[in-house]
Amino acid sequence: MFFENAYRDNQPLGNFRGLSIYLTTILVAIIVVGLVFSALAGFATAIGWLAFSPDLLWRHGQVWRVVSYLVVDQVNFFTIFNLLFLYAFGRDCEKELGRGRYLGFLSVLVLTPVLVATLLWLVGFGGGVIGSTHLAIGLVIAFATIYPNVPWLASIPMKFVAIGCVFLAAVGHLGVRDHIALGSTLATCAVSFAYIRGMKQGAFSGFSWKPKLRRRPGVVPQPQESPGDVDALLDKIAKSGFQSLTAKEKLRLESAREELLRRNRK
Repeated sequence: MFFENAYRDNQPLGNFRGLSIYLTTILVAIIVVGLVFSALAGFATAIGWLAFSPDLLWRHGQVWRVVSYLVVDQVNFFTIFNLLFLYAFGRDCEKELGRGRYLGFLSVLVLTPVLVATLLWLVGFGGGVIGSTHLAIGLVIAFATIYPNVPWLASIPMKFVAIGCVFLAAVGHLGVRDHIALGSTLATCAVSFAYIRGMKQGAFSGFSWKPKLRRRPGVVPQPQESPGDVDALLDKIAKSGFQSLTAKEKLRLESAREELLRRNRK
């Protein structure tokens, strides 16, 4: 783990038939239910009830739209990839940050498009925000900022995956002249990168929601990677190649490398 976590709140909330339930799992399930509703009720109806609109928020007080816009989108072939990215990278970020800090980070990402759409509305650009694509890309950016060189799909470093996601999203929004979606996505990516980068450099520890009724526990030492673990991974690479490592082993090796670099900077 790159970030210290004295609260040990990076464990699953529970298990359901062998599936570990994280906060991200619940979030994705809610979005799936919303997408089903959008398909059954009709896309136009779902937009009318749930999409974020600055005018409806600031003039009519419909505050639920600040978060409900996440579950409104057109279901198509690429929806499954958006959900997979949201689940996979969201779960990894939750494990890394801990549930309290992850919830604070998610809140920042969710509110960023709201702020961007409001600012554009004030200068004369009408429109609203729908969907969770910008959130999924923001989580990809976050994980790539933590582990930029961890390979994805066996060979592509995460930093290039993140750049590719931003590029494709920007081109897609430009193609349909959706300036609000473009601004929201780019702003979310920038905020995600700056937030995690600031945490990595020790500028701040991240926003966190902790149970107020619980006494703060003492600092629990986190398990450290022993030299023997790293040596075993290096031996495995020498015998079978880097591609033989599992995703967890690659993360462990990257974590050890980051820790070594951090110690050398001190």
